Amino acid sequence: MRYKIMGFAMMALMFFCSFAATALDQDNSQNRIHQHRSYQLPETECTCDGMELCTHLPLIRIDTAGQYIPGEIIRDPENSEAVLGYTTTQSGASEILVTIETVETEGEWHHASDPADQSSQALFRIRGNSSRNFDKKSYRIKLVEDETAASGNDLPLLGMNPDNDWALHGPFLDKTLLRNYMWMNISAEVMGYAPNVRFCELILNGEYRGVYVLMETIKESEYRVDLSDYEEGSTATSYLLQLDAVGTPADQNSADVYLENYTWYTHQTEFSEVSRTGFSILYPQKEYLSEDVVGYIQRDVSRIERGLYSSDMVTGTYDYQSELDVDSFVDYYILQEFLAVNDAFSRSTYLYRDIRGTLHMGPVWDYNNVLNNFFIDLSRRGFLLANRGWYGRLITSEDFVERVIGRYRQLRQGVLSDEYLTNYIDEVIAFLGPAIERNDEVWGYSYNPSLLERRQRREPDEGETLEEANPCSYEDAIGRMEGYMLSRAEWLDEHIDTLYQYCHPSKNASQWLG
Repeated sequence: MRYKIMGFAMMALMFFCSFAATALDQDNSQNRIHQHRSYQLPETECTCDGMELCTHLPLIRIDTAGQYIPGEIIRDPENSEAVLGYTTTQSGASEILVTIETVETEGEWHHASDPADQSSQALFRIRGNSSRNFDKKSYRIKLVEDETAASGNDLPLLGMNPDNDWALHGPFLDKTLLRNYMWMNISAEVMGYAPNVRFCELILNGEYRGVYVLMETIKESEYRVDLSDYEEGSTATSYLLQLDAVGTPADQNSADVYLENYTWYTHQTEFSEVSRTGFSILYPQKEYLSEDVVGYIQRDVSRIERGLYSSDMVTGTYDYQSELDVDSFVDYYILQEFLAVNDAFSRSTYLYRDIRGTLHMGPVWDYNNVLNNFFIDLSRRGFLLANRGWYGRLITSEDFVERVIGRYRQLRQGVLSDEYLTNYIDEVIAFLGPAIERNDEVWGYSYNPSLLERRQRREPDEGETLEEANPCSYEDAIGRMEGYMLSRAEWLDEHIDTLYQYCHPSKNASQWLG
């Protein structure tokens, strides 16, 4: 493939968008870096002959030394919907040792053959849930010091804070390439922290694989979810939890420690009839999860749940504000409703509590399917979370509803305004520039849904063709996402006050009078 670049016109456009964005940028105590605004572009056109990849974006090169990459889905031959597990190496390992390099110096053009700016060995595998069905895979990267993999190798990849645990997201169903990048950044503007993200282009075993997004994973660390250190031997502890499907086969989820908390043993978790949702413990680390420590976390979560699910909640006598960081629960609710996140508070959901404070909602994760990019069509109308999980209980509080409505109105004047969001989309498209076309040279066949398996495309509604249900070009994908976003926002603007119905005394009384 012959790679070409766009010269000064592209750079001028990106500079203009970056400059214009400063007027729209909002206050952010976390000093969030939006790559497309801060990234230093080359000042002159590249003089290379165009015979190899030449890009203004950072490059990631990964060499597997010919090894098979584990993590593909294994399905039951008698039931294609049933997942039996994920592939491993011949020795049974779920990860392989690879070499990873980055070419990332800002202000320079980057080529496939350029010397590396950073390099490391890494444990490597395919990652994700539904995304494992896609031809364009996403990967988990664990940087290690050497072939023993005994210790992590913390590096500041692509300008992010040093760590050894990363997710390399390959947008495939999301034809815009933007969703995870855009909404992680905007969520951080709203909530204070969300995983940092950087666009890059991937070369895997010498083959160009398109535009990717390097993402921080959610973990306890100084730069991610910073909690008080666990004191060995102590029972009371800070903790980080993940709410997701229980019993996901194979790899990292197979040995998770799950809570037997109140909503678990009372069967009030979401999707319980299909695949039970439960809390697993991400921090403290597994070696510290004694029976006493797990019991402490279970009791802490269960105490909160008993309060939320009690009659005291609807009568207003349960002081949930002493247990919850209510601002984080409000912000999370608004983001999930605004984006129409189908899996909100049921999958890919995180909560944490520092022993010194209250239970905090977040960080957010997995925005690949937001804004109607799910496998089936989601209505622009209606509230998704009002009757789901803990939010079905919080919404019975008039104070909580008032805080949601007030915060929503505030955000619609700032980072969730139509102007801010549409400008943001335009900025990111300009920043990606010719990388979009390069990505489509590899993955553009996916604009033809007839070439894709059912799990790799959106299914049509009644009366709709397969082609009508799926974008036919990059421009079409952007138009669909932006159109849904603006329509969803318009509906919420008109109906956000109707949340009061969920905390009206007549509705709350009926729950207990039958």
